[in-house]
Amino acid sequence: MDFDKEVLPDEFLLIEKLRQGDERAFRDIYDHYWEKQYDMAWYKLGNREQAEEITQETFVALWTRREDLDPAKPVGAWLYGVTKNLILNTYRKQLSHQKYLQQAPLREMTNNTAEQLSFNELNEVVRQQIDQLPDKCREVFTLSRIQGFNTRQIAEALNISPKTVNNHLVKALRIMRGNLKDYIALLILLSLRK
Repeated sequence: MDFDKEVLPDEFLLIEKLRQGDERAFRDIYDHYWEKQYDMAWYKLGNREQAEEITQETFVALWTRREDLDPAKPVGAWLYGVTKNLILNTYRKQLSHQKYLQQAPLREMTNNTAEQLSFNELNEVVRQQIDQLPDKCREVFTLSRIQGFNTRQIAEALNISPKTVNNHLVKALRIMRGNLKDYIALLILLSLRK
């Protein structure tokens, strides 16, 4: 991203004033940059409420850390870095939450001991098969099928193209299908008894 082209006229002076607590300078910077931060957050997360929250947090950080700003550097780059970190933190929170949700139903799926043993056996076999996938396939498969991320989110998180994500996912599913064919009957039986 070329931040020099997007610099406000007299940005150097505005940052100097902002560093001294000038609210008008803050307003001018906010008016010029808020939409870019919002658009980036909305594009990455696909959620308006989260995009608004991240935009707000970015400018709160600008105000609270204004004395640390370097007037010689474009404030757009600083805002971009803060917004990017907040987006990554949101991804991490989503990962933790989805991981918890994925594990919770596993424990509550059945109270019947025999069914629980079968389910535990199947669960262990599936985990072993996931562990045997090639590294990138395993990473993409886990993000997609275990943690519930969509293709775009996985591409962003791993810094690869959506097509590459799909290729890894297709490969992982093909391997898993082939290796788990002996357990399909057990899986169907367990799902019918729910």
